[in-house]
Amino acid sequence: MFRRLSLIVATLAIASTLAIASTASAQTTLDRAENAYSEIDFPRVIELANQALQEGGHSPTEVARIYELIGLSNAAEREEDPAREAYVKMLALRPDAEVDTNLAPRLRGPFLEARGFWASRSTGFALEARVVRARGAIRVELSDPLGMASEIRVLSRDHAAMEPMTETTVPAAPEALVEVAALPDAPQIDYAVQVLDEHGNRLAEIGTEDQPRIFGDAPVVAPPPGGGDDGDSGGIPVWVWVVGGVLVAGAVAVGLGFGLRDKPITLQSAITFE
Repeated sequence: MFRRLSLIVATLAIASTLAIASTASAQTTLDRAENAYSEIDFPRVIELANQALQEGGHSPTEVARIYELIGLSNAAEREEDPAREAYVKMLALRPDAEVDTNLAPRLRGPFLEARGFWASRSTGFALEARVVRARGAIRVELSDPLGMASEIRVLSRDHAAMEPMTETTVPAAPEALVEVAALPDAPQIDYAVQVLDEHGNRLAEIGTEDQPRIFGDAPVVAPPPGGGDDGDSGGIPVWVWVVGGVLVAGAVAVGLGFGLRDKPITLQSAITFE
């Protein structure tokens, strides 16, 4: 009996250890940085946040949060220059970010200086893209005063084909004309435009691979045989379907635009400093 109990206890201990290890491995570096911040371990936050930045693959919202953590933690460590630099980059990506008025003055100071940096400039970080069907390309315009961007990535495909998107990258530049192979022939294309930093983090994006922008007109579907004219067997004129389709597509586009809009970041801290 004793041996059996010992075996059960040992098995449970191993299972518990494996579960803890699995949970730890599932955490991203950014998650660990957030944990360190909640534990008021600012040197560790700075280390992990910079590591997360170098690992790449983060969304614009995550990149802004990384810079926020770096700014807050450096300010808490009285490293004003690195804090201000991080805040300047965060505000480039999220110009509507606000500072928590409950933060200690030394934490707010670098943020307010970073806001002043951008207030003195007429242009900020911005991305625009438009399809130029006549050129079979997407024209990308990028404003990047800090030189944060490394390359521009364009994802595209024929909307009807619903195949994996084709990726094209070009060096970051104020203006780039990126060719899209499917554009000249396809009535509609799906596309997304991303601006990447040197580590592959997305600094800005228009559309995503899962929810791309759609360009072009849907092909007109011919009425079924025997549809007839008005007064016949209830057939609906083609123009009704076309107009209805345009209205529905417009409503969906507007809905997606509001739904995907990022919420502003607010610098917050539950930590009190004397």
